[in-house]
Amino acid sequence: MTNDEFVPYLGDQDRLYWTLIKRVASSFEENFLLSPLGLKLTLSLLKETATGLTQDELSAIFREDLNRMESREHLRSIAELLRKKPPENIAYLGNWIFISSENEIRARFEAIAKTFYNADITTVNTQSATVTANEINQVVLNATLGNILYPVNEGDVDDMRMLVLNTLYFEGDWRYQFAASATKASHFYVSPTTLKIVPFMKVIQRFYYAESTKLDAKILRMPYLGNKFAMYFIVPNSLTGLSYVEENIMLLPGEIQFLEKHIVDVTLPKFKFVYTLYLERTLKKMGLRIAFEESASYPGIARGQLISKRLKLSKVMQRTLIAVNELGVGVSSSKGNTTVSEVNIDINEAKEVMGNRPFFFFIQDEASRQLLVFGRFTDPTL
Repeated sequence: MTNDEFVPYLGDQDRLYWTLIKRVASSFEENFLLSPLGLKLTLSLLKETATGLTQDELSAIFREDLNRMESREHLRSIAELLRKKPPENIAYLGNWIFISSENEIRARFEAIAKTFYNADITTVNTQSATVTANEINQVVLNATLGNILYPVNEGDVDDMRMLVLNTLYFEGDWRYQFAASATKASHFYVSPTTLKIVPFMKVIQRFYYAESTKLDAKILRMPYLGNKFAMYFIVPNSLTGLSYVEENIMLLPGEIQFLEKHIVDVTLPKFKFVYTLYLERTLKKMGLRIAFEESASYPGIARGQLISKRLKLSKVMQRTLIAVNELGVGVSSSKGNTTVSEVNIDINEAKEVMGNRPFFFFIQDEASRQLLVFGRFTDPTL
């Protein structure tokens, strides 16, 4: 087993990710899950196919100076890193663009989507919303080996022109696992006056950790076996402090640079939720408007687009599954050489992370600093 070493990232942060996270966090008050990387890949692909004002809007969202080929290679390298998963991890990020079977997909576009953006372009029967939803759900079911169920319903695909869908399922063993015998029921503070009983896991181990005065929160990094991925928890110091973290979320990438290894007494709730996120309103607030209108222009996707049925964005959706337990994320049995306890730990020196209040978390590919998923946990019963 290689050493778990955290190397601060000194490059430019992806502003799209953190702008998107702040927008989504401010739009929803409860639990949510967002795949920043999934959306980046599909929007980048759409930008290639668009022309005119549609392309201008998509380009403005990214705020980057890369030309088309540089952008392609950058995203291809990210997709390639995701494919090189250690055997201890399963990270399935599915990116789809679904359009009507009345259109003929351009073969060149299909190849570019797969090669550079890890995306699939799929035609479906749009004569009936029931048929369309069933076809899309079956495609996703097969691709995710049954882990992502029913991502769309009939209402999502009614009068569909083009639907963008990201799905994410992650499975990985903690490098340092929680002992199941230490899991106890306790109170989670949904608010200072609303408490709910949930199972809490406990581990005392050496982790990378920081106390952020700018966010008034503690930051904890918990690695997975293989050291390719890690999960980060941002736990506010006060029971009502998550709104302050949210307001200042753009500071989080900089604060992560100050992580140092400490003995940490960690208490976190076990949780599992499947979340469907609709991003149309968020993207429109970010300036992506024509892309959803009749005047949208995506000539690079398909031939023979009828004027009355020109491709435009109908829905931009994500379906994500997260299950955090003693063994890891989405894990029912341990697959690797994990550690439950470590000798020579002085508990008196331990820092404390008490996740008994609303917090943020994210899973990151450590080499590329790409965010697979970012979430907020506010209520264990939702």
